[in-house]
Amino acid sequence: MTTQQRILFIRHGETVGNLEQIAHGQTESPLNQRGIAQAHATGEEISAWDCRFGKIYTSPLSRARDTGSIIKEKLGIPLEVVEGLIEGFLGILENATYQELGEFGFGTKSLKDDDFNEHRGESPNQLGDRIFRTVERIRDTHPGENLIIVSHGAAIAHYLAKALQTRPAFGHQYLMHNAGITELSFDEINRPELVLLNQYKHLSVELQSDPMRRDQHVPE
Repeated sequence: MTTQQRILFIRHGETVGNLEQIAHGQTESPLNQRGIAQAHATGEEISAWDCRFGKIYTSPLSRARDTGSIIKEKLGIPLEVVEGLIEGFLGILENATYQELGEFGFGTKSLKDDDFNEHRGESPNQLGDRIFRTVERIRDTHPGENLIIVSHGAAIAHYLAKALQTRPAFGHQYLMHNAGITELSFDEINRPELVLLNQYKHLSVELQSDPMRRDQHVPE
């Protein structure tokens, strides 16, 4: 496979809500001090790579936007906020605790049904389609140029499931650590290849989040 374009997907740094085990969805939750430090470490990591990235695109939510801005300063490249990169809408479960999500059966039902939306939010298919269309529009604007996309755990996971044509659409196997890095490369006929999944070894032990957190159940 001859690589024509590399896309890095970065989950935002740790937030107040992450630490409090609250699922904010599209609600604001700012980076905490560890999240800010994670963003700095991620920017330093990418700046040492033998690869030039042309632009950063971020979700409009401050946790992603601020993560992207810190990385932008490390790399010296432009940044643009794109509404379509926002996290999935959780409907009546916006700002629910992880325990409340479990009691509602959100994860279990989403894994079984790609069109699940009892929560009156975005279904797995709706979120995957929305993120996929957004990323494809961004890629079409930069043919052959390497890019960085800073977004959210569920948004990135659903995109990967759609792009790599894996099931379920919920994409739970692609969930990422805060400030984790995932890379897709695309060849000359636009076939994606997963090159890197959830790389966070650039984070010191102090910057790695609590492994007992339910949004951090990720493979090594």
